Amino acid sequence: MPRRYELVGALALFVGGAAVLLQYIVTPLSGNMTGAEIVATVTEHRTAMGWALSLDFPVLLAVPAFLFIGHLAHARTSVLASIGTALLFFPFVLSLPAIFGLDGLAFLSSAQPDKAAMAQLLDSWLGSTWFALSLLPYLLLQIVGGILIAVALLRAKSVPSWVAIATGAWPLLAVVGQASGVRVIAVIGYAILFLTWAVFATFLVRGRKPVAAERALVTA
Repeated sequence: MPRRYELVGALALFVGGAAVLLQYIVTPLSGNMTGAEIVATVTEHRTAMGWALSLDFPVLLAVPAFLFIGHLAHARTSVLASIGTALLFFPFVLSLPAIFGLDGLAFLSSAQPDKAAMAQLLDSWLGSTWFALSLLPYLLLQIVGGILIAVALLRAKSVPSWVAIATGAWPLLAVVGQASGVRVIAVIGYAILFLTWAVFATFLVRGRKPVAAERALVTA
């Protein structure tokens, strides 16, 4: 891979990972809110929702970040890595309109005088088949894709084993935390995401050899 692409990948991984973590920390929304609850919460925490909405843009860097993780897992030569990359990449891209739309509607609801109408609009958005088919597959396939990429990284030995294992763990923690409403679990999951993505970025910047090759040089 050309050096300039490695640097772009490192930037996408570091900034995108930081944005994903920060957005979940600052957003006042949770996964089990009704339209009325969203309107009331965002009206009370409008500044926090504004920050969460602004972070939607750097979160987009997660799109290329998944591809660079697949590159480190040798997706071009490994069927397992290519499937894992696809399960992380495509469902995430398909979920973006639903997530960004919800963030935008939630923020606008705090400035509208007719709160009941905004609550009904948000309920329609959350209850739509389109929203469910955009978001739910992403949450489920994210777990499967993370596990497949973790196994591929362990086989490729391109990063330390703990990074590979953590790559498979963070999606599960994030989804469990969101589904259960226990935010600290999801925060831990996204913190692990940022940590692993920062390590991936470091490996891309340094252009380091696979871990197995480094060990061979040390023992030679």
